Amino acid sequence: MVNIKTAGKAQTGASDPILTRIANEDKVPWYRKPNLRTLYFLLFPACMGIELTSGFDSQLINSLQIVPSWVSYFDNPYGPLKGIIAASYSLGAILSLPFIGKINDRFGRRWSIFGGSVVMVIGALIQGLAVHVGQYIVARIILGFGIPTCIVSASSLVGELSYPKERAAMTSLFNVSYFVGQLTAAGISFGTNNIMSNYAWRIPSWLQMVPSLVQIVFIFFVPESPRWLITRERHEEAYAILAKYHGEGDHESEFVKAEFAQLQSTIGIELEHSKKSIVDLVRSSGNRRRLLISTNLGLFTQWSGNGRAYNLSCHLIDMVASATSSVFKQKINVASAAWNLVNGVIASLLVQRFRRRVMFLICTCSLLLVYISWTISMKFAIDGKNAGNVNNGAGVATLFFIFAYSPCYNLGYNALTYTYMVEVWPYAERSRGIAYFQLWSRLAGFFATFVNPIGLENASWRYLISYIVFLTYEITFVYFFFAETFGRTLEELAFLFEDKALADEAVHAVKKAVGIEGVEYTAMARHLAFHGTIVHCLGLENVEIIKDGLMIINPEGTITALHKSISRDAVPDQLAALALPQCDTHYLERGQFLIPGFVDTHNHAPQWAQRGLGQSMHILDWLDKVTFPNEARFRDPVYAQRVYSSCVDGFLQQGITTASYYGSMHAEATKILADLCLEKGQRAFVGKCNMNRNAPEYYRDTSVESSLRDTEDCIAHMRKIDPEGRLVKHVITPRFAITCDDALLAGLGDIAKANPDLPIQTHFNEAEQEMTFTKTLFPAFDNEVDLYGHFGLLTKRSILAHCCYMTDYEFNCLSELECGIAHCPISNMTVGGGFMAAPIRRFLDRGMKVGLGTDSGGGSSSSILDAMRQALVASNAQEVESSGKHQHLSIDEVFYLATMGGARVCCLDEKIGNFEVGKEFDALLIDGTSSKPGVMTMIEEHDDERTIFDKFIMTGDDRNIKKVFVSGRQVKS
Repeated sequence: MVNIKTAGKAQTGASDPILTRIANEDKVPWYRKPNLRTLYFLLFPACMGIELTSGFDSQLINSLQIVPSWVSYFDNPYGPLKGIIAASYSLGAILSLPFIGKINDRFGRRWSIFGGSVVMVIGALIQGLAVHVGQYIVARIILGFGIPTCIVSASSLVGELSYPKERAAMTSLFNVSYFVGQLTAAGISFGTNNIMSNYAWRIPSWLQMVPSLVQIVFIFFVPESPRWLITRERHEEAYAILAKYHGEGDHESEFVKAEFAQLQSTIGIELEHSKKSIVDLVRSSGNRRRLLISTNLGLFTQWSGNGRAYNLSCHLIDMVASATSSVFKQKINVASAAWNLVNGVIASLLVQRFRRRVMFLICTCSLLLVYISWTISMKFAIDGKNAGNVNNGAGVATLFFIFAYSPCYNLGYNALTYTYMVEVWPYAERSRGIAYFQLWSRLAGFFATFVNPIGLENASWRYLISYIVFLTYEITFVYFFFAETFGRTLEELAFLFEDKALADEAVHAVKKAVGIEGVEYTAMARHLAFHGTIVHCLGLENVEIIKDGLMIINPEGTITALHKSISRDAVPDQLAALALPQCDTHYLERGQFLIPGFVDTHNHAPQWAQRGLGQSMHILDWLDKVTFPNEARFRDPVYAQRVYSSCVDGFLQQGITTASYYGSMHAEATKILADLCLEKGQRAFVGKCNMNRNAPEYYRDTSVESSLRDTEDCIAHMRKIDPEGRLVKHVITPRFAITCDDALLAGLGDIAKANPDLPIQTHFNEAEQEMTFTKTLFPAFDNEVDLYGHFGLLTKRSILAHCCYMTDYEFNCLSELECGIAHCPISNMTVGGGFMAAPIRRFLDRGMKVGLGTDSGGGSSSSILDAMRQALVASNAQEVESSGKHQHLSIDEVFYLATMGGARVCCLDEKIGNFEVGKEFDALLIDGTSSKPGVMTMIEEHDDERTIFDKFIMTGDDRNIKKVFVSGRQVKS
């Protein structure tokens, strides 16, 4: 990955090719898929023809040098001037390379192609109108300036839009269009060769703009790269493109779902630390290896003798043959270009059948053999010509080897170049990586084009020996350094040179999307280290902000060290001293910081799909008319799976690492919710909701026995899937006393007594309407404390939601029993009848356990951040109502309630809640630096860490929560 430093030796390699296997099961050929067929046909004029311009230029400058009017008009350029004319195209390309990555990232693939094409049109116009050699050189520089942006963008777009089965062939054919341009230029030059005016060279020069004009016309008929859209958070557009072209319009396609999940997961991991700068290319050992491969491949594509085989073929003919008329040379050029096209297409179609390393090795070895033979034959041909005794056999042999060279070169360095570059570079660095390859290719081309004429003129056939030596080096490098990339999707190759555990994270997302991954919890495979600002609570009013902190988490997800005031430069030495076998180090920038995961102490999972409904109703009316009909739908396991999956994902998205869930009354649905929490990595209490009266006939337990039996079944299920209760536990859940008769409450009390490790949750003194009705149902009890206490449901493990109306007696009893309070300020002020501002200050003054709950069915938001802000509002109201006696809450206090306070309520404060050494790493990585529009107050230069923290708490949202960890496992990226 771009900015993850790995200490020690980790397992590396591509990920499990699960998506490739799914694609290979698709036996329908592309030409029988109307949408995909249309896409491929559009890609040819819009993208595939871009290398046509390069081929056209390469052949054009070769052909024009033998057009009499061109030679005459520019005073027969020779030596260095002749070299600079040919090399100026590469010089222009080199000048453009630093801008390519930024242009691609900002404007996307299509606009980059459009912009580069416009530049090339301008260059071609100037070239055809040139009045002197200086203007001609400038025009070629402009042409060269436009082409790399188009090449990088188009090769990436072709690879990113193609269906996996055809991707390799499509990216290989992209380079073959070079020969179409070469053949076209050779044919045009041959046709205009005998025009007795300057139009003999001006017409071909102007025609060089035609491919670019075609690209300008067609490029916006092609969709944008789904990968680029995902980076811009345009997920729906990305999915729609995949569904249209890879699923033939089927939005429920298993392959499309898996592919989209793979893209989201992989790109998220890639971009986590990437600043999209050139520095990212050297930060990790994996990228440094990619740079090494790209550097050498750039050199290989230009220094393998192709410059002499193509650009200097006419000069070579002069050296070895007696027939040197311009017509003969033009015929040779046309024949050579046609031959290149034929074997280039054949080579491109072989990439679907043969592995990359095999093709590269055959390419380099055969090139070496051809070049040795070519050098020998050329020596005899030149010696014979110089002696006045033309050696026709040697001349023919030399011409044969010029033609034999082509298929050997094309097998690897044409067919595989862009295929391999697109595969080797992950999306986050693909534009910069291919631009870097282009840099070395253009530098090598500039050098070779400039030097080759000089070398051949001065050293004759001996000059070819230098390339024999270099080809020997190529074989050695390919054998030892080229990695195999055959048979995988781009995302399956994204972590080819990184820790395999990173690739496995993306595989996990694909498996979930296609439903083939069982429910399991797995620990990390490596240590984690975070350096930067760390914020957590040491107490109710004690928020600690650690600047330059270094936190280390072991593979089991436990915090093993928290160092303070460690400079960034000192981190490597600090980690080295610990001798960790594997460690991924994350450096946080200014505006980024870690906080503990949020704890939601009261949440109705079945109400996820009804959030915001019935907000004006009193609570009992709201239950009858909105909630009970909705929750009854969870008798359908398929519906439960869909809604609960969205629910857990949604809460993780918002940084809720721990949740105490009320399920529906259905045991099967409750077990599904528990499975999903464990699978997705959320720490959760999950309760089957017990209710056998005062609910519709269609939504109540049929008997006390069935309710208790289902509860025992759910307890057994959760103990089976998570025997140690590391993440998931059942929570005993009488909905509230109104819906439970005495026998059911007693039975649940017995279960609680028999399972002393299990938490208990219920609603408590939520609304006056509810409290009055409860007293009519249980006349023997004056209050809910005595009622629930009588049935053994009030212990230190009890989580009591709301507690809006409290007497001193109830305060004292709950304090003595060490019950926890789930404060739900949003729902208290929207559903239930009245402004129910719970007396939180009075709870806190007594040292009682208090946390926050979203209660997101009754409330209007599922965000703990919103609950924190509403808690401030409720406390202000309490302060006014008490005439200042009960002071309002502070930001530090509501942050405590959302983290450490919630952990105490759930009796998890020994495991989570802050970053004390020995606790599990439940954490959120906050980023206030995003350049994308959001609601968080902008960070200014003078803001300190405390100011940035306050801005996030009061104005941030889930867009600022970049990563979520539960017990060290990344569950959101």
